[in-house]
Amino acid sequence: MKKLLFLIIGILVFIPTVVSAHTELTASNPANGAVVKEDLKEIVLTYEGEIESLSTMKLQKDGKEIPFISVVPKGNQLLGTLPSPLENGAYTIQWNIAGEDGHPLSGEIAFSVDKAEAVVPNTTTKQPESKKEEPQKEETKQAKSSSETSPISKTTITLVIVVLLLISLFLLFRRKK
Repeated sequence: MKKLLFLIIGILVFIPTVVSAHTELTASNPANGAVVKEDLKEIVLTYEGEIESLSTMKLQKDGKEIPFISVVPKGNQLLGTLPSPLENGAYTIQWNIAGEDGHPLSGEIAFSVDKAEAVVPNTTTKQPESKKEEPQKEETKQAKSSSETSPISKTTITLVIVVLLLISLFLLFRRKK
């Protein structure tokens, strides 16, 4: 009986630390799936906790690496400074970090750049382009909401597991009496 009680208490103590032990990506600029309409000179990745100095990222377009001027971990952020604004096209950020606990994590963020071309005044009437912009805004909202739900989901899962274990413990002791 005592062994079972120690096992349950050990599980209750161990599970929350396993779920929250690793530093997760909480936000990025640009966000995953975003369509960037303006000049982008810096990429900022924000994590749940502080990151170590070994952390880094790469930027690729069409399989070719685009070099950063600098990649600097600063507190819970990883900052990448670009030599010039990005051209239109699809990009992928590949990041590798070490959290405070030393555990390495990696991931990718895909985004695209679609800046308006320099417009020369024209006497012909153009059709409004508002229909194009709304789906892109929706994609950005979906990308933000999917990246923001990750920490909430882990917390919810942890709480559900703890509650289930407490109910099981209560029922076990109730049955013994």
